[in-house]
Amino acid sequence: MVQIPEEVVTQILKNGNVVLVGSVDGKGIPNISPRFVLAILDNQRLLFADAFPNKTFSNLKSWNKVTVAIVDRDTMGGFQLKGVASEVEDKELVSQASAKLKEYGIKAKPERAWTLTVNEVYSLKPDSRSKTPLITAYG
Repeated sequence: MVQIPEEVVTQILKNGNVVLVGSVDGKGIPNISPRFVLAILDNQRLLFADAFPNKTFSNLKSWNKVTVAIVDRDTMGGFQLKGVASEVEDKELVSQASAKLKEYGIKAKPERAWTLTVNEVYSLKPDSRSKTPLITAYG
């Protein structure tokens, strides 16, 4: 697990807390979905919730590796975060996620709340440095 850099947090906020979440189902079929980042926990995990049992919801049950893209439309750069999704069991945190979803206009109670523990951060800038992580927990 790594510390999420301040410039990543700034870009998430600049994008209105909307990111793209990439997941894969049990057959290896990829999916991408826009999601609200509901909180940043311990500067190492992003909090999400699924109000509807959709593809992401199902995918996380079969494969918990996830990628998140935060795109900077002004520079065509941004960041990619890679890590592991874990279901949230803490009822207070689920309640916090539910309240935050309501702030974003989603009235349905979350079917599931989950976190992404960030293990790697990449640049999305189209240059040769984007192929290696800026930060990695893998050494």
